[in-house]
Amino acid sequence: MSYLAKIEIDHETAYKAGLRDSYAWHQKSWQAFPGRDGEERDFLTRLNEIDEGFRLLLLSATSPTRPAWCPESSWECKEIAPAFFTHATYRFSLMANPTKKVRSAADGTLLKNSRRVALSKREDLLDWLRRKGEAGGFTFEAEKTRTIPRPRQVFLKKGQAGLHTATEFVGLLTVTDTAAFQIAAAQGIGPAKAFGFGMLCLSPV
Repeated sequence: MSYLAKIEIDHETAYKAGLRDSYAWHQKSWQAFPGRDGEERDFLTRLNEIDEGFRLLLLSATSPTRPAWCPESSWECKEIAPAFFTHATYRFSLMANPTKKVRSAADGTLLKNSRRVALSKREDLLDWLRRKGEAGGFTFEAEKTRTIPRPRQVFLKKGQAGLHTATEFVGLLTVTDTAAFQIAAAQGIGPAKAFGFGMLCLSPV
């Protein structure tokens, strides 16, 4: 069994709660799972701006609790039956942070430590999603899949500035390996999952 919670709050409520960047949302999301300091994260989040504020989705393996900063009227939570993840085809939306590791500088010199760089070309983005699909038990029609650039996310973590690029993939996927797909749906796809990336939002066809 898994759980999907939805929080919708206006800009004023978000401001009062200190929700000013993706790292703040990451920290506040943990408050839906009290008493778990030091434990491994077993939930995914996705944040969208809506007309008058924000919508936060939390997909988790354990039942979440409404955090104190979220008004009671802004909180919804439902169980998702395992059968939901056994369909053959889904419409999907994925907010992702597609990157690749670079091990050499522009002049060909090998770097001591590899670094991640963001992907931006459509063909590179689709190749990235294709590799994730092979590991995650699904395929998709590249020609019919939209790759939508989303605003960069700048944040502060322990006084250090950070930056994530974002691309939203929207299309239709076909499941090729149910077990692998269920793992991908539960654990997320790609890097920066703690910052609101990687959740597959699904609608069975």
